[in-house]
Amino acid sequence: MVDSVQLLAWLGNRFGKPRGFERIVRWFASPEKCGDLPELRLVRDGLIFLARPGVQVDWHVLFFGTYEPGVRRIFRKVLPMGGVALDIGANVGWHTLLMASLVGSSGRVLAVEANPFLRQRLYDHLCLNHFRQVDVMPYAVADTEGMMEFYAPALNDPNSGNGHVVEPGLAFPSGTIHVEARRLDAITSASGIERLDLIKIDVEGFEWRVFRGGEETIAKFRPHVIFEYDRKSGSRGGGSPELISEFFRAQRYQLFAIRRNRAQAIEGGSWPQSAEIWAVPVC
Repeated sequence: MVDSVQLLAWLGNRFGKPRGFERIVRWFASPEKCGDLPELRLVRDGLIFLARPGVQVDWHVLFFGTYEPGVRRIFRKVLPMGGVALDIGANVGWHTLLMASLVGSSGRVLAVEANPFLRQRLYDHLCLNHFRQVDVMPYAVADTEGMMEFYAPALNDPNSGNGHVVEPGLAFPSGTIHVEARRLDAITSASGIERLDLIKIDVEGFEWRVFRGGEETIAKFRPHVIFEYDRKSGSRGGGSPELISEFFRAQRYQLFAIRRNRAQAIEGGSWPQSAEIWAVPVC
C-alpha cells in the first residue's frame, strides 16, 4: 500500500490531474483506504503542510499537490503584497497559508474557524511556516450574534471539513458543541482593517447568513468574494441562487462559476449544481 501511495503521489504531483487520473487514484488509494496511514509533512507551494491521508483536503494535497487549484489561482491574481484577506471557514489552513504568503509580513489575514480541533491544526501550520500576520478567530459567522450549536467533527474524521451550524429545532448530531456567533460586519469593525481585498467563505450551506451579516463590509471594501455553493446544502442557512444573485446584483458584482480552466459567467438561471463561485466587483 505504501509503495502504491508513493508512486501515485509522485505521478500526481508531477503531472497534475489529467482527465480520469483521480478515478484511478481513488481505485487504488481512496481516502478510506488511506485512513490508517501515518501523518505526513509535505511541502507544497513552498509551504509546510501536515497531511492526514484519510481526510479529503489532505488527500488531494498529498496525491495532486493542491486542493481547489482554480480558487488558488484567483488568490494569486487578486491578493497583493500588503493586502488583507479574510478566510471564513478556514479549516486547517490550506488556503490561509497561501493568503499569508501572498500578502507577506506587511499584510494581514483574518482566519475564522469555529471547530476547535481544526483550529488547533491551523495554529500548528502557522507556527511551522512562521506566519505572524494571521489572526485566528474562534467564531461561527452568521447574521446574528450570540451562542449557537455547531457540529464539530474531530481532526481525523474523514469528514472533518463538514462542520456547520446546527439550526434550532433540528436534532443535534454527535460532536455538537456551543460556539460564539459573530456578524462579519462586527468582525471587520473590531479588527480595525482599512482595506479588504478578498473574502473566502466555506461554511457548508450557511453562506447566505454570512452575506446578510456582512453587507456593510462588502459595500465598504468591495472585496473579491469566493464562496462554495452546493445545491444539496445551499438552503441550510435560508439562501437560494435567486437571493444570492439579487444580493450581489444590488452590490454591483458579477458572479462566475470557477471551472477547471476558466471562470464561467452565471447568468439568469444558469447556477451550477455545485461549484466555487467568484463574485467580482464591477466598477
